[in-house]
Amino acid sequence: MSKLIDLSHDIKDKMITHPYDDGVKLYQDKFLELHKYNNSRLEIGMHSGTHIDTPMHLTKRETPINKISLDKFIGRGCILDVRNEDMITYKDDYFISIKNTGRSIFG
Repeated sequence: MSKLIDLSHDIKDKMITHPYDDGVKLYQDKFLELHKYNNSRLEIGMHSGTHIDTPMHLTKRETPINKISLDKFIGRGCILDVRNEDMITYKDDYFISIKNTGRSIFG
């Protein structure tokens, strides 16, 4: 049986974001004792935490994320070691690893 690994990150205050995005702000803005209910406010950019850049992000394709079937996001994956990279850019070695997974949301 296959093992599913959830790659999503928890959303939390001051979490790491893309360098061009504003920081994440998550804070409680309503309190039970004062407002009769608890509530939190979230201010977040699109490149915070776990996100997917769809083809329309950088191309003229017009398919938004909600039109991509969820089954495209489940399947074999690969690990690309980018720990020592200041900027993650394409490398030929990555293509071989990614190609062997047989997954793509673009095709």
